[in-house]
Amino acid sequence: MATSRKKMLRLLEESLENRTPVLVLRREVDAYRTEGIVIGLTSTWVVVLDLVDGVYPDGVVMLRLDLLRKVERSHKSDYIERAHADLGVAPVPFGCQRDDTTRELLQAVEARGGLMNVHLELWNDGAMYLGKIRRVGQKRLDLQFINPNGVWDDWSDRWRLDRITRIECGGRYVEALEQWGDPVPAPPKTRVKR
Repeated sequence: MATSRKKMLRLLEESLENRTPVLVLRREVDAYRTEGIVIGLTSTWVVVLDLVDGVYPDGVVMLRLDLLRKVERSHKSDYIERAHADLGVAPVPFGCQRDDTTRELLQAVEARGGLMNVHLELWNDGAMYLGKIRRVGQKRLDLQFINPNGVWDDWSDRWRLDRITRIECGGRYVEALEQWGDPVPAPPKTRVKR
């Protein structure tokens, strides 16, 4: 059963304020269940410190609010709080503002450096693109891709910002490609995607 938008926003606000874990499910793109702690909230996106294996931070996930189906408090809150106290995990706010747009979130990711993932699930059958931001324009993102073998494409692709449904940065998978993938090449030519 879906959660009302008002209740979802209240639970996200609560997680942001109190650093309590939540479980987030999305409509139509339910390939991912995101469990974590809210570290940023805009009028259109939620920024979550992603937790894997129950308690371990594994990067930052940004989800479009209009695609959320359900938000609930994690049933493992006490367990996660004890683990984080023992591990010394203190979620740090992402530093976004309420009126930040997709463009501004991508610029914040770009400023952090490194690789990132963008998802275009609604338009490309669950497509995920991992790479380096080459440019964030007013309406489009240029991203040069790196494949799972750590090899870079010879071009970057340009995607419309309104097609992006999920953004990820950091995490073990990304960090492994950053460390052991091929060196980042010079900025390539760009091809435009619709």
